[in-house]
Amino acid sequence: MTSNHINVCVMPHAGGWHKASWRRPDTTGNDIWNPDLWRGIAQTAERGKLDAVFMADNQSVWPMSNELRHLTAKVGVWDALIAVTMMASVTEHIGLIATAHTQFHQPYILARQLACIDHLSGGRTGWNVVTSGSPFDAANFSGAGQVSTELRYDRATEFVALVKKLWDSWEDDAYLIDKEAGVFYDASKMHPTEHHGTHFDVAGPLNIMRPPQGYPVIAQAGSSGPGREFAASVGEVIFTPLTGDAGRAYTEGLREVAASKGRGRADMKVLSQITPVIGRTDQEAQDKWEWLASHLDPRLALDDMEGMLGVDLKGYDLDEPLPELGDNRLTEGYRQAVLSLSIDGRKPTLRELIARFNVPGTVVGSPETIADYMENEVDSGVCDGFILCLQGTPEELEDFVDLVVPELQRRGRFRTEYEHSTLRETLGFKRPANQFATTLDRVPSEAI
Repeated sequence: MTSNHINVCVMPHAGGWHKASWRRPDTTGNDIWNPDLWRGIAQTAERGKLDAVFMADNQSVWPMSNELRHLTAKVGVWDALIAVTMMASVTEHIGLIATAHTQFHQPYILARQLACIDHLSGGRTGWNVVTSGSPFDAANFSGAGQVSTELRYDRATEFVALVKKLWDSWEDDAYLIDKEAGVFYDASKMHPTEHHGTHFDVAGPLNIMRPPQGYPVIAQAGSSGPGREFAASVGEVIFTPLTGDAGRAYTEGLREVAASKGRGRADMKVLSQITPVIGRTDQEAQDKWEWLASHLDPRLALDDMEGMLGVDLKGYDLDEPLPELGDNRLTEGYRQAVLSLSIDGRKPTLRELIARFNVPGTVVGSPETIADYMENEVDSGVCDGFILCLQGTPEELEDFVDLVVPELQRRGRFRTEYEHSTLRETLGFKRPANQFATTLDRVPSEAI
């Protein structure tokens, strides 16, 4: 794949991102507990030759006001690990990235689950490392309340290092299966973990052989200071809601931090959020957008703005620009994205933000308009590609695959066929060596 290729992963959500999308007369995405909906999303994404399906996850109902939730389709979410396993059974090439929180999982269990899914999928798995959930999530776990940012990232750093140790429990050529000699595996190539750290004590080894990719691809979305340090240290696919100048500054800063840790540009892909409304013409797309806007309860728009900013806005003057909001590292990326918006070069008022409600990366237009935007963001150094967030599910994915992908292919910016068998190879990442190996890994990933 040439350097001109634009990476695209899709992040589908039940009911779509836009809180009015479930009300469209022709939508087929409201049956959110029907497995066929999600299998179909994965198959459509693979038909479009996208890099991966990226499944977000919560450990509670969608984090929003309980008083308003019944006005939306935001009632729940599939367990990401189960969802990607389901998707693996009906696809052959597309990557499958599952979100799992370090605050709510145990390293051994998660390492085992992800290794199993990587084997089941033939090396197409990724792990989106989330260090914390919402207060709604924490309330469902005894003793897992909100902790300091520093402690969260310290724990997450040890968690990821431990999971990699567990994945390295077996060297790639440990299994001899020598019937004549009566030796099933080379005992010198099985490595107990014996991890005794600040947060975890795990004996190991993992009871499943090394994943086909060595390690499933690590995704991350850190935006605060400690979050960016963490993303630059361990992340390979980095998700940011920031676009334009703010996105470029984030990407450049992230790469500087990564370089200080000995990592190069080829070690990560930065994906910016794009949330398109697509029509065959710009006017058709605008009509779709106006329909969505006209069917959105203003209370939901305000609630979404509060969620992205991480503050209660009900006491603010609607006709004044937002004042300084203080720190909220749980929503840092989305907060920066909202605060970077401008109207005619000035800061918008809260009323204008609500009236013009959109999520970061909203682009309304024809396939040519969407492709122009994507090319400009990539070519100007904002990002390497995009997390495709769907205003509605599955219609916007079908529009993207059927209308935008052919336009990108026509411009030579998108693959026409998959060239590799694993997600790591598709993204251009090297297969990591086993940290305990006494000999070089001798089994190529294609042969596993």
